[in-house]
Amino acid sequence: FSFKAIERAILDSRCYLEGGGSAESFLASEDLEIGAIIGKLRINGDPDVDNGDINLTLREKDAPLEIVPGTKELALTVELDKEGLIGPSSIYVNIICLRRHSTDPSFVIPVNVRVIDVNDNAPEWIATPYTLTLSEVTVPGTRILQGAKAEDNDQPGSFSTVEYQVLPGTYSEYVQFLNPLEGTLVLKKSLDYEVMQNFTVKLRAQDQGVPPKFSDTTLRVVITDADDQNPKFLRESYSAELPGDGRPGELRTRPEPIKAIDQDEGICAPLQYSIVQSQDTKYFRIHPHSGVITLLTPIGYSDLTNGATLVVKATQIDNPDRYALTTVTLTRLGGTHNDISALAFVQKKFYMRIREDTAVGNRILALPTNKPGKHLKYSIPDPVNSQLFNVGILGEVILMKPLDYEKMTRHDFQVFATDDITNATADITLEITDVNDWEPRFRETHYEFIIPKSQTLQSRLVPLEGLMIGKVEAADGDRNDKLELSLRGQHAGLFEIDNIGNIYMRPEQLHQLNESTVHLIAIATDSGIPPRSTSVPVTITMEGVALAQSSWSNSLLAMFTALVAIFIIIILALICCIVHYKSKTRKTTPALARNNRGHSGVSSANLMTHEKMTSGSGNGATVSSGNVSMLNMKRNGGHLTMANGSYQNNAIGAGVSGMGASAILAASLERERERERQRENYAATVRTSANGQLYEEDEIEDDSLTTQHKPHQISSANAIRRKTAWEAPSSTPTQAHSVAAITSNGSLTNIGGNTGTSNLTDTMGSSENNLTVYF
Repeated sequence: FSFKAIERAILDSRCYLEGGGSAESFLASEDLEIGAIIGKLRINGDPDVDNGDINLTLREKDAPLEIVPGTKELALTVELDKEGLIGPSSIYVNIICLRRHSTDPSFVIPVNVRVIDVNDNAPEWIATPYTLTLSEVTVPGTRILQGAKAEDNDQPGSFSTVEYQVLPGTYSEYVQFLNPLEGTLVLKKSLDYEVMQNFTVKLRAQDQGVPPKFSDTTLRVVITDADDQNPKFLRESYSAELPGDGRPGELRTRPEPIKAIDQDEGICAPLQYSIVQSQDTKYFRIHPHSGVITLLTPIGYSDLTNGATLVVKATQIDNPDRYALTTVTLTRLGGTHNDISALAFVQKKFYMRIREDTAVGNRILALPTNKPGKHLKYSIPDPVNSQLFNVGILGEVILMKPLDYEKMTRHDFQVFATDDITNATADITLEITDVNDWEPRFRETHYEFIIPKSQTLQSRLVPLEGLMIGKVEAADGDRNDKLELSLRGQHAGLFEIDNIGNIYMRPEQLHQLNESTVHLIAIATDSGIPPRSTSVPVTITMEGVALAQSSWSNSLLAMFTALVAIFIIIILALICCIVHYKSKTRKTTPALARNNRGHSGVSSANLMTHEKMTSGSGNGATVSSGNVSMLNMKRNGGHLTMANGSYQNNAIGAGVSGMGASAILAASLERERERERQRENYAATVRTSANGQLYEEDEIEDDSLTTQHKPHQISSANAIRRKTAWEAPSSTPTQAHSVAAITSNGSLTNIGGNTGTSNLTDTMGSSENNLTVYF
């Protein structure tokens, strides 16, 4: 029994989901009503109240779902809303399943209900209704409203995608949406303040649901007046009577005072009255503001007997191009007006300037005659101008067709008038003034230029006027307008454009460019008033611009390397010159001869240099000072010798002539000091020694002088050499010499002269101080 019970317990599948699984999921549309069944649980077992074997309950209290008693069905208890505004956008509950007649624990089954969106929200306009104010001269195609918007609260998709449209109506042809998916309105038709001052259209925003939901709003457009109409006189013509006695004064016009108004009612520009010049205007004046005509001077009985006709002009003060004309017929009381007099215009020639945008039907000129008020017949014989102009029964010239300055700038024609008895002819000249009614136009809608790699690499070699890369062409329909071309864009500073459209690249600015493709805008602006402009995109592709920049960098590096190499070569050349100069100086410097160790004489070739004296006639002096070495100065065959105690110079002495011996010695010493500073290899060395020996720096071991303990003798060979070096050339005649001795106070004393050997004993200083001077 127990085995079967265990087997039944194992095979008991109550509270398990059919097909396995651990949770249930359902989809529910958000438009389901309360109490609607959203699904049936796939749980094994029978939840029947009486005969069932499982119990199903909800864990959550106040859940938006309920279990239909005795079934596995789930029913809604609240409304659903995918947007979460009036109900839950999703449901998550737990079902508790309990096996009857069993001690097994209960099962918890999660249930997830996903809400499906439906098109239950209509688009809603934001900040409506809309009101606009537009000028009547607004050009069709102008964007008049941007940012009109309606929002749909449905989930993103077709249910929330809004489309805009203008509903059909009386004024629906004036506006339209630029794009059904964009809330931008454009003006579709021209406005006219004189026809209507405002209008209202209805706008609709609807989604793309099936069926779609929508909402409507209104757009009210208020039109403002613009100065597009000429002034207008209240009457086409006026009349007045001249005083019979001809006295000056104001004239009374009929049927009412002269008055003109601006047809632009929203502007009502102030007007100014004037009288068009004619032969009779000298008698009259009109008040510029009131329009009252006054007779200025008295007129005689023979004056103006046939009356006169005045042409009155009303001009806008703020715009002289806007004006109106009328005629005032003057008759004189008691005058002898003769109806059979010849018909004549008040002037033979009429001249008027009119704008090319003058509206058809406007009266542009009045042609008064000497028979005002008569029904005259007017005609224009010229077949071409008769199609453009017509003359009314009162002699006013009326425009019949639009004018075009670009086709014809001047109209010359004649007007023929007749009263069936006599005829008259007047010459009419109408000069057309240009209006800037054409925008510049480019030949292409997009210009594309490509600069080859070769030109890009060589662009730096191009002169500063730049490299021409292409040409844009633009034209203007207005006759006298001139075009000015310019470039705009991030890199517009790298390029230039001239007035004929040639585009140049500035090579000196190329290093600032980091892109191979440049996008610019070419703008053409005309010289009209007001100016108009048109733009076109320009794309410039430069092949190898990066390579050009790297090549430029490499060129700079190569130039810098070459300069460094040249600088090093110059330094090496200077060093070689200095070394060569020093070597040459050492070679030309006389070296001190070294005597044998057993001799005590001084070689004259090593202790002297030849020096030419600046004065004297070739004398020499011998100076002796104890153990001081001899100093020989050669002077044009003579020499000065300084000898130590027992040594005597056998060279020919000469007395100093022309100046004192001390002055000569001082000058010689000064010149030798100068040579010391100029030559590095010559030096003055002072040795202080008890034995009075003389050494050169490199002759420490073998000096040319022996110590004082050796006898001071000069060998015959040395004597011969000394004589050869110190004596004057053999060709020089022997002269008497004067020997001077330097005393201890520095003065030079003459102690005798002969043709043999002269000795000078120097008494200055101690015998321990030895002075050697190299020349």
